Amino acid sequence: MKKIKIVTLGCSKNLVDSEVFSGILFDNGLEVSPDFEEADTIVINTCGFINSAREQSVNTILEAVEDKNNGFYNKVYVMGCMSEKYGKELKEEIPEIDGVYGLKEFEKMAKDIAHVEKVDLKSLFNERLALENDHFAYVRISDGCNHNCAYCSIPSMRGKYVSRTMESILNEVENLVDNGVKELIIIAQEINSYGLDLYGEIKIIDLLDRICNLCQDDTWVRLMYTHPPMVNEKFAKFINSKKNIVNYLDLPVEHTETEILKMMRRGNTRQGLIEKIEMLRKTIPNIIVRTSIIVGFPGETDEIFESMKDFIREVKFDRLGCFGYSEEEGTIAAELPNRISQEVIDKRIGEIMEIQQEISYKNNEKLLGEELIVLIDRHEGGFSIGRTYRDAPEIDNEVLIEEDLEIGKYYKVRAVDFTEFDIYGELS
Repeated sequence: MKKIKIVTLGCSKNLVDSEVFSGILFDNGLEVSPDFEEADTIVINTCGFINSAREQSVNTILEAVEDKNNGFYNKVYVMGCMSEKYGKELKEEIPEIDGVYGLKEFEKMAKDIAHVEKVDLKSLFNERLALENDHFAYVRISDGCNHNCAYCSIPSMRGKYVSRTMESILNEVENLVDNGVKELIIIAQEINSYGLDLYGEIKIIDLLDRICNLCQDDTWVRLMYTHPPMVNEKFAKFINSKKNIVNYLDLPVEHTETEILKMMRRGNTRQGLIEKIEMLRKTIPNIIVRTSIIVGFPGETDEIFESMKDFIREVKFDRLGCFGYSEEEGTIAAELPNRISQEVIDKRIGEIMEIQQEISYKNNEKLLGEELIVLIDRHEGGFSIGRTYRDAPEIDNEVLIEEDLEIGKYYKVRAVDFTEFDIYGELS
């Protein structure tokens, strides 16, 4: 039996693609192996979002090709965002690759790798195979994006916004809940436009309401990748009304200063963001607001950057990721003047994260002695490691308990110690 290892690079949307394709392979008699040593075929799901992601993708491909040449693997295949945009170049530069596939070529991949004649595209998501965890799952409700932000190359790779049918999503959710998944993480390039292309009106609230109706009482529903201009009071009140939707919102502002936001085409202003975050915190008690920030966008002067630091100190995002601007071929921002050097970008990332460390430290300090509900994700270094509702997997804080606890179960834990980004707890 052919054993296949799928290597997933990049974001959670890519992980969903890998799990969907793994389900196709598994259903057609192939074994999807978690180990490189056992596999005879490698499939690399690439990321092409920014320069560093493309470099990682190319390096991973080159390593796999070298291993193939040394007899470790029979075949190396490449899929994902980078192969969608740069497939021709990959074939020309690395001819040892056995197949390069775009984002919509599941059927062709299945035919080449698993010798499948026909794939039921309507049931793809129902047959997905968990590759990393089986107690939480990413539910992708759409693909592509219509916003055309100045710095972003996603529309050139994933195309316009395309919603999945509500029936398809709800069938997937029902299967996941029936299989014991404890946390559903709703994702897309942005979730707030859901349904507009398919039904002629935005249906995100209707969709989330129906998802919650399929959940168990203790199922967490987490919302990621919202679009700040489309997050309004109606949306916030709905979140607050649903027991299953955790009080956590991923609100990627990308910048805080009006001049830069305008050049980015983000549809926000500094004051508008302040008012939006105030509205969320007023409407949803104990909400955790997560954001991402891009530093070093062309035209980001020292004065603008200092103002952004003041904004972050004032607003105090509960969770924050910071990234350096990456020039992307074919984007509007690639033509802008007043570039920022990489040295300055790296320095600014450090300054932003230093501010956020202090905010996070003080937030964790407030939890000392509190009883927390923790979902256990994994075991490592003698600890059971999990998360509260305040944290998404892989990108946020964690809770460490020096006990052997069951993965995928909730526990009541008392916080007894903390660092900037971790809580240490004991069973209460």
